[in-house]
Amino acid sequence: MPNWQPNWDNVRWDDGAADSAVAALRHAADLLDDTAGDRERVANEARAEWRGRYRDEFEERFSGLASHARQLSAQYRDAAAQVVRASQSAQQEQRRRELERARWQMEKEAEELWERLRREAEELARRMGGGR
Repeated sequence: MPNWQPNWDNVRWDDGAADSAVAALRHAADLLDDTAGDRERVANEARAEWRGRYRDEFEERFSGLASHARQLSAQYRDAAAQVVRASQSAQQEQRRRELERARWQMEKEAEELWERLRREAEELARRMGGGR
């Protein structure tokens, strides 16, 4: 038997949940981007004739909200990318474990074969030596 053990446990990862999370995050980012564009168009119409202090306050608040929406959208996309990377890592780790299990099995079979051949050689030598 090999003097080492592979990890016999499968990687615990829910691909379906990960895919759903990625889709939801990307959808939320798309919605933020779409609504930001719609808000910008409406704001541009209002700005055409708007003057004074309230316009300045509006610009300041609108700019802050638009910036926040862009940041949030980017964070959602980053989170989706992190989940994708985590899924890829989980798949790679599972494959690595499977390869290690196969390697362990091959080593075990090779050791068993070697042991069987050693016993057969001893038996043959005993028979040949015992006939004198």
